[in-house]
Amino acid sequence: MDKNNFKSWMAVLTAIVTVFGATAACLASGAVSSAGDADFAGLDASIRGQKAEIINYINAYEHYRAFTTYIRYNELGNLMYDPTEDVNSETNIRNGALQREAWGLASGISAVFFSPRYINADGQYDLERELQEALAQDAQNEDIDANPYFEDSDHFRKRSAYLTADMILLAIAFWFFTLAQTTEKNIKYLWAGLGILVGLAGVVGIIIGRYVI
Repeated sequence: MDKNNFKSWMAVLTAIVTVFGATAACLASGAVSSAGDADFAGLDASIRGQKAEIINYINAYEHYRAFTTYIRYNELGNLMYDPTEDVNSETNIRNGALQREAWGLASGISAVFFSPRYINADGQYDLERELQEALAQDAQNEDIDANPYFEDSDHFRKRSAYLTADMILLAIAFWFFTLAQTTEKNIKYLWAGLGILVGLAGVVGIIIGRYVI
């Protein structure tokens, strides 16, 4: 091959790998930007999730405290009646009034301050069930799951790292073509061949990094 033609071809190939190198750099930069966006979205969802969890715990334990107050008044009402005494006695009449008052308070508390549906068959308050239902409701109302965003962030960073490594490969191809241009001996064909092989590997790397990883 004529020396001038060879150098022209090397100049063209050098320009091509330069363009592909810039493409790899652009894709790597875009992947880093996408990773940053995913991190921000994940952090935002994580904050919303933590906020919802704190509010749910506060509400649930307030309800549980109301339940214990309900139990106290309900048991107090039960203790107010003594079946061994005369129902018409002054003590039983007075205790009956106190009993109705205690039960009324217990009924009011159960109607307003907590949901009786969380009381199990054994009479215990199912705090965990209330927390799980509140979390499920929050998940329906807003995005509080940060894991998918952080997984996307890891994916984009992996892509960026791969494309950055591919840029190095294309830089090596550029170096081989430059070496072939400046070499007068026949070994320049070896440099050119290596440049083509490495450059092709770099192009394949861009395709993999863009569509596979």
